[in-house]
Amino acid sequence: MRLRALPHFSPLRVFFFTLALGAATGVDFVASSMMGIAGTHIRGGVHASPEDFLWSMTSYAAMASVVNLMLGRIARHASYRTFTVTGLVIAALGSLLCALSETPLELTIARAVQGFGAGGLFAASRILIQLVAARDERPPLFIGFNIGSLGLSAVTPWLAAELVESAAWQMVFVIQVVLALGVLVLVLLTYPRRVEPSGGIWQIDIDPMDWSVVILFGLGAMVLMHGLGDLRFYEFASSPSVALTPLAGFLLIGAAFARLHREPNLWLNPQALLGRRYLVGILFYAIYYFLNGLWNYLIPTLLQTGFGFGFQVTGEVLTWASTLSLMAMLCFSTIAPKVFGRRRYIALGYVMFAAALLMLSLRTMSGVSMTVILPALFLQGLTVPFVMAQVAGMTFAEFAEDDFQHAYAFKNIVRQIATASGTGAASLWLQYGEAIARTRLVERMTLFDLGGMPSMEELSRMGAMLETQATLVASANLLSWLAIFCAAVAFAALVIRWRRATQ
Repeated sequence: MRLRALPHFSPLRVFFFTLALGAATGVDFVASSMMGIAGTHIRGGVHASPEDFLWSMTSYAAMASVVNLMLGRIARHASYRTFTVTGLVIAALGSLLCALSETPLELTIARAVQGFGAGGLFAASRILIQLVAARDERPPLFIGFNIGSLGLSAVTPWLAAELVESAAWQMVFVIQVVLALGVLVLVLLTYPRRVEPSGGIWQIDIDPMDWSVVILFGLGAMVLMHGLGDLRFYEFASSPSVALTPLAGFLLIGAAFARLHREPNLWLNPQALLGRRYLVGILFYAIYYFLNGLWNYLIPTLLQTGFGFGFQVTGEVLTWASTLSLMAMLCFSTIAPKVFGRRRYIALGYVMFAAALLMLSLRTMSGVSMTVILPALFLQGLTVPFVMAQVAGMTFAEFAEDDFQHAYAFKNIVRQIATASGTGAASLWLQYGEAIARTRLVERMTLFDLGGMPSMEELSRMGAMLETQATLVASANLLSWLAIFCAAVAFAALVIRWRRATQ
C-alpha cells in the first residue's frame, strides 16, 4: 500500500520501512528479554549475586526511562530518523561494553549505556507510525512492524543458545551488537529523511533543557526498581526500614513530575496523561510487562535448573513459543479493526495466561518431558494479542497526534520499569523460595533416608538433587500464585470501566 504522507514511497518500500520500524523496536525487546533468558549464564560470567544482577537490569530501565522522557524534545529538534540512528549506534556500543564486562559493576554501567541507546526505540517507532499514516492506513503497517519486532525476539533465544553453547556467555551481547548494526543499515536505507506532520510540529521552539527533571526521574526509577526487588530479601515486620528505598524512589519520581507539571513544555506534558481511559490502560500495561519480565526470567531458569534441559533446548523451545506469538499477532493485525475495544478479549487473554501458569505449576516435577511442558508454553504465547495489543487499541484510541507522543513516551517509561521489576522480582523471589524449600527438604532428611552414612560422591549427587528440587518447589509455588493473580486481573478487566462501557 502507499501512504498519503509519503507518496514517493512504493508499496515495497513502505513494507521495508515498517519492517525497519519493527526491527528497531526488536533491538529494545531483545536487550530486555535476553537478560532473563540467558540470565544464569550472564550472572555466572561476571560472578554476580542476584542483588548485583538486579542492578544491571535497573540501570538499563532507568536510562531507558530517561531517554523516553527526552524523546519528544530530541525528535522534534533532530527528527525521529536521527533519534533512531543515534539510539542504534549507542545501543551497539552498550552491547559491546556488556560483552567486555568482567565484573557486576562494569556490566551495570554497560547496561546503562545500552538502555540509553535502545530504551527509546520502541516509542520512537510507534510514534513515527502515528505521524506518517492516517488512521485508516495504520492496520496493514503493523504486519511489517510485528514481523520486525516479534521476529527478532523469536529468533534470538535459539541463536544465542547455539552460540553460547559453542563459545561463551559474551555471545549474548555480541549478537546484540550485530543486530543493532544490521538494523541501523536497514533504517538508513528505508526511513524517510524527515516527516512533516500537519500542524508544523517540527517548528516547535526548543526551550532550555531542565536537567533536574532528568536526574530526578532517572535516579528515582533506579532506586524504586531496586528497592522493590530488595523487598524479597526481608520480612517487613522485622525490617520496616526496607520500605524506605522504594518510597524514596516514588518521592524522586514525584518531584520530577511536580516540576513537569509547572513547566509541561520542558519534557513531557503530564496534563495529557490524566484521562481515565489512559490511566486504566497504563495500569494493564504495567501488569502485562511485569508478568512478561517475570516469565522471561522464570521459564528459562525452570527449564534449565529445574527440569535439567540444556540451554540449546531451552532456546529452541522459547523460539518456537515466540514464533507462535508472532503468528498470533499477524492474525490479529488482519482483524484488529473488528475486535478493538472489547474488554472481554483482555479478560480472555488473562484467563489463558492463568491456565498456562496453572498447567505448568502442576507439571513442575523431576523427569518431566518437554512434550508435557510445551502446551503450557504455547498457550502463554497465544495471549500476546489479547493482553498487549488489545490494551493498546483501547488506551490510545482517542489521542491526538501531539498528545499521543507524550502518552506513548510515558507508556514506555512504565514498560521499562515494570519489565525490569518483573525480572528482578523473579530472580529474587526464586532465591527466597529456593532457600525456604531447601531448608524444609533438609529438615525432613534423616540418616535412615540416606541409607546410612553416605560417601562424598553420594553427598554431591544428593546436593545437586536437593538444589533441583528446591528450584522446582519454588517455581511451582510462584506459578500457582501468578495463576491466581492473572485470574483476578481477568475479572478486573471485565468490571473496570475505561471511560464508556465497552463489551
